[in-house]
Amino acid sequence: MQTDTPTVSEVVHEAVGLTDPEGHDDAIAALLVTFEDDDRPARGVDDIEEIFGSTARGIDPDDDTPGVRVAAAVAAFLATSPEGGDDGPSTLRVAVRTAYGDDVPEPVRDWLAQRGVKA
Repeated sequence: MQTDTPTVSEVVHEAVGLTDPEGHDDAIAALLVTFEDDDRPARGVDDIEEIFGSTARGIDPDDDTPGVRVAAAVAAFLATSPEGGDDGPSTLRVAVRTAYGDDVPEPVRDWLAQRGVKA
């Protein structure tokens, strides 16, 4: 039965598509692989933000690949707001602001800036 509720796998897939559309970032790809078979409804998963965040930290414990943290933030945002932002850049910006508030880490801010997105 098909529903309008996205699965965990679907929100991660969309987040990866927004953060690494050309598939060059191995850390972001690892996030996708981790959740590729997770068919739970994303809105029904308790602490989805923490699950995505801790998975990103596990993939990138040295915090030298900020794209995976952005992908995790976007996935968490899409899990609770599946319509996303107005466009790709606004979805990235809003997701990061939702995840970090006014305390966006410098590597994440730089990663966004390299893609023309102001944090």
